[in-house]
Amino acid sequence: MPLYKRKDSRYWWCSIGSDTRLSTGTEDWGEAKEFERVLAQRKWRVEKLGDRAAAAWSEVAERWVNESAKPKRRDRELLKWLNGRIGGASVSDVADSDALEELRKDGLADGWSQSTVDRMMGTVNAVLHACARWRYLDHVPVVPMYRPRRDEPRFLTPVELDRLCNHLPMHLALAARFAVSTLLRMRAQTRLTWDRVNIEERRAWIPKAHQKAGRTFGVSLNSEAIRCLRALRFINGPKAEQVFLWQGRPIDDCNTKAFKDAVQAAGLSPLRWHDLRHTGASWAVQSGVTLPELMLLGDWKDYRSVLRYAHLAPSQAATAAEKTAEWARKRA
Repeated sequence: MPLYKRKDSRYWWCSIGSDTRLSTGTEDWGEAKEFERVLAQRKWRVEKLGDRAAAAWSEVAERWVNESAKPKRRDRELLKWLNGRIGGASVSDVADSDALEELRKDGLADGWSQSTVDRMMGTVNAVLHACARWRYLDHVPVVPMYRPRRDEPRFLTPVELDRLCNHLPMHLALAARFAVSTLLRMRAQTRLTWDRVNIEERRAWIPKAHQKAGRTFGVSLNSEAIRCLRALRFINGPKAEQVFLWQGRPIDDCNTKAFKDAVQAAGLSPLRWHDLRHTGASWAVQSGVTLPELMLLGDWKDYRSVLRYAHLAPSQAATAAEKTAEWARKRA
C-alpha cells in the first residue's frame, strides 16, 4: 500500500518501490494522496527518462543526511521543518531563486530570528551542492542569507558565574562550571561517558562524532574540572555510565527551564548555555593564554573563530608592539 500510518508519527507516510519511504508531512488523506501521486510521477521521470532534477527534495535530503559521518542533529530538525513545505517538490523546483526567497519568508513567519533562518538556508545550500555533486543539478543558485551583524561574544565574570550557579540545581551548577573550565560545546559535554575520562591523568576524550570539527578531541582537565567530576561521581554513583545525569537519566539539553529561571533570577539575561563556552574562552585570553593556544583548548577549526577574543588580550598586543619598536631601535 503506497500510503500508510506509523506508530511514531501522526502523518501519512508514502511507500514507492523498495527504496522510497517518506513522510508526506500531512494528516489529510487527500493531500497525502496528491503527494504520493506527484512523488511517483517524479520517480518515474528520474528512472525512465533520466530526468534526475525531478527527484524529490525529501529523497535527496535523506540521502545527504545518511551519507554523512556526523549525526547532524540540528540539520535533521531543520529538514523536518523543510519537508513539511518542500518535501514533495523536485530538486529543480527548490533550486529556484523565488522558491528560496519564499523559504526565508516562511522561516521569519514562524517566528525565527534572521540567524536561525540563515542556519536553515545553510542546510538547504549544503543539500543543493550535494545534488550538484550527484549530478541532479547542473548548477546551484546563490542561496540568499540575511547575515545579521554579530555582536561580541557574551561572557560572564567570575562573580556573575558564582551568582548564576547559586540559582542552579546542583547537577546544572556543576555542568556549568565544567563547561567554563573545558570550553566544551553542550552536546559534546552532555554525551561524555566515564570510560572516556581519566581523572588521574587529567584528560578526557571526545569522539569525532560528538565534535563540531569532526575530529577526536583530547580535553585537558584543569583543577576546577576535576573538582566537578569528582562531585558528579559522588552524586551519580560509581555505576553511572554517563557523566552528566539528572535523576539517573542522561541530560540531553542544558538550556532547560531550570537554567532559564536561574539566569532570570541572577539578573543575567540574555544568556544561553553556549555563552559559557565564550566565558571560558574569554577568561583564558585574559589570563594570558595566546590565541593559538586557545584554538587548541577549544578545538576551533580555523583561526578566525578565536580572533573574536583578541580584544581581551591588550597586554599581549602591547608586548608585541614594543618588540617591533625595540627591533627598529637596534637597527637605527
